[in-house]
Amino acid sequence: MKDAIGKLEQYRLLQGNPLVHEHLPDTVEYTKENLIDFANRYPVVFIKHDTSGQGRGVYRLTKESDHLYSLSGYSLQGKEVDQVMEIDEIHKVLQPFERFGRTQPYIVQEGINSVSARGQHVNIRVHVQHVNGEPIVGGIYGSIAYDENGITNICRGAYAMPMRVLFFIFLKLEKDEQQDLLNKLFEVSIAASKIIADHYPCRECGVDLGLDENLKPFIFEINTTPGMEDFARVDRQMWKQIVENRKKMGSP
Repeated sequence: MKDAIGKLEQYRLLQGNPLVHEHLPDTVEYTKENLIDFANRYPVVFIKHDTSGQGRGVYRLTKESDHLYSLSGYSLQGKEVDQVMEIDEIHKVLQPFERFGRTQPYIVQEGINSVSARGQHVNIRVHVQHVNGEPIVGGIYGSIAYDENGITNICRGAYAMPMRVLFFIFLKLEKDEQQDLLNKLFEVSIAASKIIADHYPCRECGVDLGLDENLKPFIFEINTTPGMEDFARVDRQMWKQIVENRKKMGSP
């Protein structure tokens, strides 16, 4: 078992599973060359620090003109970034100490246009717990980001809500569509969590997903130490269920 698992290693592990593979955005290790390649192939590109959390070190890149790109998001220190620059300048922002032989590990990821009917950016968190050796969904909630950077982390101002609110108000789904989508979200999240648990000593996984224009789920990343505070605010019953499941799981 490994002591830690970064976003790139997650992607490589998940990529080997046929079911999960089709729910992964294109992802590669960060290099300036890879960034240029993705910026030329995809309308939106995300750059994420390989191991950071809480929305730090996450940037959204879009092309403004032949040589200029918009970079928005948050630095590793949590400082907001919103600039238009050339790729060379963006690389210097991401790797300021490269000339001293020190670089930060990032990934480059295809941007999925996961938006509501009104254009707000959508994220879904599925909390999977391994109880008595079997992965089960302890809880699920949705979140909406109103900022144009598309970063849907609750720590960066996104608004969390029960899935029924996300479905009815923001996605405008009929009841049968809601259940079909829930089933797919659970299926993909459980399969992905099994893969991660086979390689990392984790008992819980927070699976973050988005939806494309056809409501196909895409896994953005997996948190192997997920918190439960947001469930206490969004759905008290789900929070209680997660607590009860933890009791059944016993001590680590």
